[in-house]
Amino acid sequence: MVFGAVALLVVVLLSYALSRPGDARGETLRVDLRDIAPGEAKRLVWESRRVLVVHRDAAWQEALADDADLADPNARRGQQPDGLTLPLRSYRPEWLVVIGESTDLGCELNLVHPEEAEGWSGGFEDRCRGGRYDGAGRVYADQPARRNLPIPEYRLSGDDQLMLGGS
Repeated sequence: MVFGAVALLVVVLLSYALSRPGDARGETLRVDLRDIAPGEAKRLVWESRRVLVVHRDAAWQEALADDADLADPNARRGQQPDGLTLPLRSYRPEWLVVIGESTDLGCELNLVHPEEAEGWSGGFEDRCRGGRYDGAGRVYADQPARRNLPIPEYRLSGDDQLMLGGS
């Protein structure tokens, strides 16, 4: 029995050591940014989470200046990688990458362009209770959710590639 247990352990360790990159959590997902028009977003699934990559046009960026009604306008309490420009919560003003689920119930988010928003500056609205976040994923003060949308680890490569996750 001891020999069988050792053999099983060796097989498990070898299969783990020889597994291909991408088979385990932490896989890198490459996104071609040329496919996302200004003012639009691309919906992805990465590590079983919904992710939105938003190409913020001039109207999106201008709407970010209206932060009077936000719970955390400086985005100091949000879950985000180090080195992001705050309060834009991005490495470049024109790109935003967020987990596309509300922070209270995990509901999928609708993208609301500032030109289509009535009575607010646009951003994200959850499909369950209508909770709202601005175009940087910062939660509004009077919403059911209390936290900003999480920003996953990502990096930009050149002008046209984004890599989600990985090292």
